Amino acid sequence: MSIKLRDLIRSVRSCKTASEERSVISRESAMIRTAIREENDQFRHRNVAKLLFMHMLGYPTHFGQLECLKLIASPHFPEKRIGYLGLMLLLSEEADVLMLATNSLKNDLGHSNQYIVGLALCTIGNLSTPDMSRDLCTSVDKHLRSGHPYIRKKAALAMCRCLEKCPDMIEDFTERIIGLVKDRTHGVLITSTQLMCKVIEIDPEAGRGAFTRLVPSLVRLLRNLLSMGYSPEHDVSGISDPFLQVSLLRLLRLLGAGNEEASEGMNDILAQVATNTETAKNAGNAILYECVNTIMEVESEDGLRVLAINILGRFLLNRDNNIRYVALNTLGKVVLQDSAAVQRHRTTIVDCLKDPDISIRTRALDLIFKLVNHSNVEALTAELLNYLVVAVGENKPDICAKTLKVVEAFSPNDRWRVDTLITLLTISGKDCKEGVLAASIGYIASSSDDLKAYATHKLAKAMRDD
Repeated sequence: MSIKLRDLIRSVRSCKTASEERSVISRESAMIRTAIREENDQFRHRNVAKLLFMHMLGYPTHFGQLECLKLIASPHFPEKRIGYLGLMLLLSEEADVLMLATNSLKNDLGHSNQYIVGLALCTIGNLSTPDMSRDLCTSVDKHLRSGHPYIRKKAALAMCRCLEKCPDMIEDFTERIIGLVKDRTHGVLITSTQLMCKVIEIDPEAGRGAFTRLVPSLVRLLRNLLSMGYSPEHDVSGISDPFLQVSLLRLLRLLGAGNEEASEGMNDILAQVATNTETAKNAGNAILYECVNTIMEVESEDGLRVLAINILGRFLLNRDNNIRYVALNTLGKVVLQDSAAVQRHRTTIVDCLKDPDISIRTRALDLIFKLVNHSNVEALTAELLNYLVVAVGENKPDICAKTLKVVEAFSPNDRWRVDTLITLLTISGKDCKEGVLAASIGYIASSSDDLKAYATHKLAKAMRDD
């Protein structure tokens, strides 16, 4: 007798040991195999649902792949839904049986029920192979003009997959994709911007050539979102559709990179987003983070870049460690573009070395090494040596090696260099790499007689003290 899915879940959860769980799954798998052999139609959808649960637990379920195809061919929506879900989870695009689904997908793309069409489009977006993409792209394209927003947004995501698998088809569909920007439905706008981003990633030259003229429309759309009043359907934490704002900023970033004219057209709106976005909630911080990335990658004005780096500086003061980590990571990428602006936040960055979270400390340490120059080498090296005292053992050799590079590159005088290297050796002890030892000996050996005597006394004192 076939048990229900919830009964199987209850049985698995009541197991006390892994072997007991394996026994339950093995017994149920045997019953499902028997039902498959006997062509039991009555409980097919229930059996596939149980196979999906077993798959999530990590047990083999390949024997149920053909059952998914039989459910897809069913005229009933509940069975189709389980069949398509099974197809997306139990099969990969390399599976041979996937080609057998092409005909069912083509039939369902022409179905009168929009939700069945949506299931087919969702499956194409997840599993479509190059051959399937060529066979089905015409049907997917037809749904980009559907009267239902639900279908249009699903079709845009399916087209992402089709064009990724068959890049040579991009030119055939660019005009249709451009037409989606005029859509008034937020869901369709989000998926159409994602589709344009995908096209640019696949073929930058063709994508930018086709979509750059849309920059004024995209800027206008973003400005409308900023000025939009309260809209309960799209409001998240007091911000109007942050998902669409993030997608638009990402698309503007791809269109503005290396294009001065396009970048100039978006400078004002980027400044507006950077200054007017609420930072009390994560939705606002997500938009600001995307805005900072866009400002730093397009050909923006110097003042706008400073504004972007100041936003990251404010992120470092946030209590949320995820936001601080993201800020340190991004500052590490932009420090070479505008080191002077990042230097203004040096004190806050150094304070991150005292954070209990090791991932924050590691990111801050990497950033400090990039910030060192001739004017701040003494202050920052002192901070690095202080951190070396409390650093975890396995990190010490790497910190020593990087500190040596800093000393070699920016040392103000020979005396300071010898002092710093001896302090470094004293703190790190046996954790120091041989390269650091050899470099220290080399510097002392090549120094003046006075400095050699000074170094000898200092080393002798260090040995006596420890």
